[in-house]
Amino acid sequence: MSQSRFCPNCRELIDARTDHCAHCGIAVGAGGFRIAKQSSISAWLFPGGKLAVGLILIANVLLFAVSTATRSNTLMQYGDKWLPAILGGDWFRLLTAGYLHQGLSFSGRGPAWMPLLQFLHIFLNMAGLRNVGTIVEEIFGTRRMFAAYSAATLAGFTLSAMWAPRQQSLGASAGVFGLLGALIAYGVLSKSTAARHLQVVCLFNAGIGLIMGGFLPMIDNAAHLGGLIGGFAVAWMAGLPRWVDDTTEKLWGLVSLVSLLLTLLAFGELFYRIFARRAG
Repeated sequence: MSQSRFCPNCRELIDARTDHCAHCGIAVGAGGFRIAKQSSISAWLFPGGKLAVGLILIANVLLFAVSTATRSNTLMQYGDKWLPAILGGDWFRLLTAGYLHQGLSFSGRGPAWMPLLQFLHIFLNMAGLRNVGTIVEEIFGTRRMFAAYSAATLAGFTLSAMWAPRQQSLGASAGVFGLLGALIAYGVLSKSTAARHLQVVCLFNAGIGLIMGGFLPMIDNAAHLGGLIGGFAVAWMAGLPRWVDDTTEKLWGLVSLVSLLLTLLAFGELFYRIFARRAG
């Protein structure tokens, strides 16, 4: 993706350094020059200048760092998916669980390989977010991408809560599977060769992930499946962004804003519960 990008009008792949689409002829701007001027840190955090991917990645890493630095499971205890707590009023867990990962534990109470497993959990999720999310945001735009990611997280942990109500789970993989679902929907919406290729690749990766989840009990396959369905549904309903900022684009801008506010409200409620219960 560093040498090519998608035309916002016809969605065909074009050279990242060009200012016109070779397929439909519209002016698209020299996006490659903007990408080339990024610092190494900002280029990693915001690959290709993708805002939604960068902010989601930063939120996950910061929360993981806090859990590790404080050597506390408080965020996991109050923010993961657990149906009894959700039915008791902790609705926000269906969203916050998608941004939380267990911090590294060096207490020696568990197996020696546990810190490695905890690190691999967030590392693989963030790698998937960065790689797949960058493509989704390039194709669907920031607003649709964030709406699809939020819906996938919500749908994933809702299905997980119904499938395994007494099992606690957390992690960004439900949202990442939602991004795979969005690219599968892209293959339905667009008949281009690039779209079909991405669809096949994402179907293969999603299938491998679900098969692995069927053999590994620590993987929440219900969250993955729910996320895949949620991401596909939102991307399919949203369609591809239009070149003109019409009513449809404004509507999806509103949907994205509501998703962001709901996520912020969920974390506000999480931190309020943590401080309130500790103070009590």
